[in-house]
Amino acid sequence: MKQTYWMNMATVLSIAALAACRGDSGQAAEAGKLTRTPAAPASWTLDAGRQITAATRDTISSRSAKVGDGFTATVVSDVQDARGRVAIPAGAVVYGTVTAVKHATSPSDAGTLTLAVSGVTVRGKSYPIDASIDAIATERQGQGVTGGDVAKVGVGAAAGAIVGQIIDKNPKGTVIGAVVGAAAGAGYAAATKDADVRIPEGTHIVITLQQRLTITGS
Repeated sequence: MKQTYWMNMATVLSIAALAACRGDSGQAAEAGKLTRTPAAPASWTLDAGRQITAATRDTISSRSAKVGDGFTATVVSDVQDARGRVAIPAGAVVYGTVTAVKHATSPSDAGTLTLAVSGVTVRGKSYPIDASIDAIATERQGQGVTGGDVAKVGVGAAAGAIVGQIIDKNPKGTVIGAVVGAAAGAGYAAATKDADVRIPEGTHIVITLQQRLTITGS
């Protein structure tokens, strides 16, 4: 009787000890899960010199723009890193500022705009960028051009011909100006109207990174 009692007690104690060990193992596993280091987020790097093509979301004119005005442009196609991964997807937004404006004052003194690109928003996160505008199509905007004037110089001449020109780059940004006389040669309107520069909404601009850009994500 006593032998049976002690045998039963030994069995109970063994089961209890096994359960305790299992409980400790489970707790240790859970603790391991809680203290596990999270995986580092993915990152994409674009080297200096990489170009981004974007379409303006605003119309900008040297006739009406003011220093400090902001502008935005939508990336038109995916930008890949050196490994072929999409670093900046189409639809990302590039933003910048009008840093200087010179209004046209005479037929021989064309207007200019100085634009600086300052950042890009990718997957909801904004990144500052150092970049320049290296190509853009603009329109010449002659002040006070009438239907009669246009008729004298041909369709579209001083009233919106594509005559883009990048004049220079300086610490303030990229200087963009109209080409005096390029739209209509020696035509009447080109010779007699002021020449402001206009960048219509939807204009494609080519932006070149001046410094490496690293983008992070999950």
